[in-house]
Amino acid sequence: MDFYTLSVLTAIIIALGFASESLARGTEELEKGLSQGIAGGLVLGFLTSLPETIFVIVAIIDKKYSVALGSAIGGNVVLFTFGIGLIGLAYFFKWKSKLRMKGDYKVENRFLILTTISMALIIVYGKLNIITAIPLFFIYIYYIFYRLNKRENREIDKINMKKALTYLSIGAIIIVTLSGFFVNYLYVTAKDFGISPAWLALVITPIASELEEKISALRLTFANSEGGSLAIVSFIGSKIENATVLLGLIGLFSSFNLNTTLPEIIAAFIANIIGLVTLLDGKLGAKESTFLMILYFFMIYVSFIFTK
Repeated sequence: MDFYTLSVLTAIIIALGFASESLARGTEELEKGLSQGIAGGLVLGFLTSLPETIFVIVAIIDKKYSVALGSAIGGNVVLFTFGIGLIGLAYFFKWKSKLRMKGDYKVENRFLILTTISMALIIVYGKLNIITAIPLFFIYIYYIFYRLNKRENREIDKINMKKALTYLSIGAIIIVTLSGFFVNYLYVTAKDFGISPAWLALVITPIASELEEKISALRLTFANSEGGSLAIVSFIGSKIENATVLLGLIGLFSSFNLNTTLPEIIAAFIANIIGLVTLLDGKLGAKESTFLMILYFFMIYVSFIFTK
């Protein structure tokens, strides 16, 4: 059991957390001048997925496909359970009412249904390869064009572009610099402790990459009564990318058999369904939120047991 490796991995995660916070501040500045659909679904979604995207690319280059898979879908598991639950609970305590979705969030919901169906088909097929990659890329490209056509017009002169780009650049540079070390140390740590690299990536990657998304979401939730809706839209937008582009990248550069990582991808599939069911009527109360937060830990535990 190498505690030096674990210590280095912990230090890298902390540094990546600071980088993610920098990304969050940059995306919040951009959000000021964009509509909910564009900022939440595309801009916020893309930028908040940047850490996982880089982790996945580095893992693919290193041929650590199980780490790439865990990094790609880990965010879906945590944000559609613990993340949405956290926002719902925070909203309830701040505004003393259920969180009600507003604006054009239903577009994201439709595409989330489509990506969930795609994940189900991939689980049945049992592989990530070029056959799965092409449809996944097509779904995300279609989502981008559909969202742009449905965008709302809104003034953008409130954006401090220099401030936004500074925060985004700092965050991106740190993430690019440390991503290779993160992937390697995560893989080595998993082997040292005798656990699945895919499972560890499923748990650890969201800590390093999703922290800023939760912080940003909480800020939006506390800022005004519509912030909770935008926060959840950004969750959905970024996870649509994870379940299409990131899984597509793995399939594009490999023919990865899912047999050894089925518990992880099934957990992500279930999390997608939970997210859809929870948001079906556009409302989220304290009881549902608490249940979702508890459910996250249960799913991680069950995934670990079946991985072993």
